Amino acid sequence: MKLTAKAGKGEKIHLSLDGEYIATVNADYWFTCGIRSGEEVTPEQLEALLAESARRKMMNKALDLLSLRDYSRKELSDKLVTKAFEKREQKDMDLGALKAQASDICDRLEELGLLNEERFARSYADELLRRKHLSNSGLKTALLQKGVPRETIDLVLDEVEVDPVEQVRELLATKFANRDLSDEKQKTRTVNALLRLGYRYNEINEALGEWLLKD
Repeated sequence: MKLTAKAGKGEKIHLSLDGEYIATVNADYWFTCGIRSGEEVTPEQLEALLAESARRKMMNKALDLLSLRDYSRKELSDKLVTKAFEKREQKDMDLGALKAQASDICDRLEELGLLNEERFARSYADELLRRKHLSNSGLKTALLQKGVPRETIDLVLDEVEVDPVEQVRELLATKFANRDLSDEKQKTRTVNALLRLGYRYNEINEALGEWLLKD
């Protein structure tokens, strides 16, 4: 099998096997992989070349994502697998192999300190407190949905000081400021919305009582 390489746009190198396109690799990788354009390659050499190219692409994608914000391990792994599966240049690389590759990359990123479950959980909890004024229960649900382990959630939430009544007061003054809480229908809608955020009836009723007395 003859492998040929042709320069593409930017850092791309397009590879063909016996004249048929098979994959695109990064130029830096191609020039260090030890294979010259036009050389005969074995199936084992080709498989190793494509596997390492796919691994590097997945690692670069992970670094790009982490440069924008923190991720939980599960969230990052799922995104890497989805992106790789959509582009899948190695047609024989199944979903299980992609998940294993993503897991290995996450292991390496954790070793380097670039992926950290506790750091993500803290920053995400802080963000949710600021933007959505979630209760502790709501925070726990949101973190579970991101795949954060329960023990990590418990550790982080032990550090978070949330006054649920104050959080409800804040929501009444912002998100629900335009509702007429003296109207039973609007009041019921507001209570149900607060319950969905994880607040308890006693916390809601205390804040609502203060709010209505103020009016």
